[in-house]
Amino acid sequence: MTTRLLRTSTFAVVVAAIVTVCALAVLVDARTGVTALAAFLAVGALLRAVVPESVLPGARTRAFDVAFLLALAVGLGYLSPWGNATLPAGV
Repeated sequence: MTTRLLRTSTFAVVVAAIVTVCALAVLVDARTGVTALAAFLAVGALLRAVVPESVLPGARTRAFDVAFLLALAVGLGYLSPWGNATLPAGV
């Protein structure tokens, strides 16, 4: 496979992940959408750590990208149980 085809495929997978997260959040519930987003971020961090730069370009250094994506995934995973929380009446 050429590098251009791999980059195009990577872009298509990212777009499909975003569409999937949005669909889950709308059709199922917010908690499921946030949990899926956390999972996709964790997979993205793993891929950023092992896939060559020519296929999966990064914004900054590889270590920063991996640490930032993992921090976001852990944070969203921690907060996801409160995705369906409601405020009490009268507040």
